[in-house]
Amino acid sequence: MGAWGPHSFDNDTAADLLDTLKNLDQPVEQAGAVCESFEAVFEAPAGDLDAHLASTAVAGAEIIAACLGQPRDGAEAPFDLEASFKFYDDAVGMALAALDRVTAEGSELAELWDESEEASTWRASIADLAGRLKAAAKSHDLGTEFAPDAPEADPEQALRSDVDQVYADMMAEIERLADAGGGEVQVEVLRHLVRKLHLIHSDISNMRYFIADSLDALTTRIEGLEGQRS
Repeated sequence: MGAWGPHSFDNDTAADLLDTLKNLDQPVEQAGAVCESFEAVFEAPAGDLDAHLASTAVAGAEIIAACLGQPRDGAEAPFDLEASFKFYDDAVGMALAALDRVTAEGSELAELWDESEEASTWRASIADLAGRLKAAAKSHDLGTEFAPDAPEADPEQALRSDVDQVYADMMAEIERLADAGGGEVQVEVLRHLVRKLHLIHSDISNMRYFIADSLDALTTRIEGLEGQRS
């Protein structure tokens, strides 16, 4: 069974990141790889952050805190990267911004923990990590502000919005034409039929979206459970 715990290095994903860093020769490359773990979080679609990416970013944030003299429970830093993270002077800010995404709505990792009995322990661990990052930044005169680019919207959701907008515009135009001929029996009958079609279209669309979203949520839940048991 894979490791699964509430703290930064209590999982196999964190161990994978450490193995990756050990295979890099130069400290600046190791620091760059840590920062790339945050960039992966920022690049994830809005509302759809994979648990693996989130766990990697948390581990990366923990490495920065440890290397800058703020390890959890006094543990030693796994790498001597203090100078490298000073070179990447926005590393702490990136780490804090990534933690915000990891704990926000749409994060699979947060959803999995919130459904567990250790949800409060996990969130307290993330809050402690964020506090240690800020303390490290203060002691090394590093910034904590970082504004990542907004993640791309879910393409499927964007398509839904476009379709709904086109349909709304079409309905508005039909109503305008009907108003121009208002009062005539034939026009009012057509207006009534169009409104009925609009309601039917909305019901079918909402049902289809609900089923698709439910299946996606169920698939994500199953994959998360399988990941915990593997």
